[in-house]
Amino acid sequence: MKNNRVHIFIFLILGSVFVTSSLHSKRGGKQKEKQLANEILQQACNYLSSKQFSDGSWRSDEYGLLKSGQSLTPFILDAYLDTPFQKSHKHNQLIEKSINFLRQKNNHGVHGKCDPEFLDYPNYSTSYALRCFLKFGQEKDDKKIKKMIQYLQDQQFSEKYGFDLNSPPYGGWGFGINQKPTLGSFVDLAHTRRVLQSLNHANAITNQIKNRSEYFLNRLQKRKQAPNNYRTNWVPKYGYDGGFFSSPTIAYANKGRTRIDQNSGQEYFRSYSTATCDGVLSIIALGYQSSSQEIKDAKLWLKQNQDWELPSGVPRDDPAPWAESMKLYNLMVFSETYCALEIPGNWKNKIIHFLAQRQRSDGSFLNMEGKLMKEDDPLISTTYAIIALNHILTSS
Repeated sequence: MKNNRVHIFIFLILGSVFVTSSLHSKRGGKQKEKQLANEILQQACNYLSSKQFSDGSWRSDEYGLLKSGQSLTPFILDAYLDTPFQKSHKHNQLIEKSINFLRQKNNHGVHGKCDPEFLDYPNYSTSYALRCFLKFGQEKDDKKIKKMIQYLQDQQFSEKYGFDLNSPPYGGWGFGINQKPTLGSFVDLAHTRRVLQSLNHANAITNQIKNRSEYFLNRLQKRKQAPNNYRTNWVPKYGYDGGFFSSPTIAYANKGRTRIDQNSGQEYFRSYSTATCDGVLSIIALGYQSSSQEIKDAKLWLKQNQDWELPSGVPRDDPAPWAESMKLYNLMVFSETYCALEIPGNWKNKIIHFLAQRQRSDGSFLNMEGKLMKEDDPLISTTYAIIALNHILTSS
């Protein structure tokens, strides 16, 4: 009897040792992953700081349209502002120089239009610039901020410019060139979600803007249950899967391409990961909760179509290699969306190791197959990686 007690006692001690060791191992593993993510992020930030021009801008060496610095600078600065590092004097100097550059390029509340012959993504530029001024602006920037808000609100395709409920672009945002109600009015989810997120940061989404936006987003999501409200007059009868495509007017903007429904023989746009993430982030910017049917449907699609190497839903045999061109954009939007939805799993580790294997010796990232999405520009690819890591490191 005594020997049995001794054996039980020894067994309990050994068991507690193994359990404790296992717990320490898991904690140690998480700590190592976090440390690795921080190292990747620090090197990437060092690379970007080394590429800043003396006037505070970032300018592309690869693409003429991005050489003005009007769109790249606020895009990069916004990512830089969100890094979870203790801000050093050098870091603060970098930010101040960039903000001053943006102040100089603010053309009556609009960014990207300083050169009327070469527009530099006005809606993108203004959206990111607004976020930068909201985070780091001063009292003297208040008028600029109000003008930027007004500009972005006015850029929504609406009744004011001849768009009605039957117009496919209605409720969305486009490039920012013009607002004429033509079939060629460029509109997509990527522009729409950037504007909505920026207006959300500024607390400037009115009920009217929200209603129009919901109408637009309902056009692009293949809902599993047809929306039952007055705003929706376009409900697909095929291709339901909960995901999103990108544009109701520009076929080539839909990287998932089309598929024929086996039952009806009808052609429809396929859902794909980057559009679905942009759609979810747009809905969240409008104030939707995770319990909403829209987010539930999209979340289920994302969980069933996880791929860290290439964006899901984009055909691998497409003559235009869109899947290969969006590797880092795909990781970025997945990280943003999964963090926003608090989706559990080891996806953070997968992204960290994916990036660790691809970071170059100078700290940058480059997708040599990414010309279609400009991921062959290290300034763009590196910023995508930084945004993904920012979300991973700052989420619970």
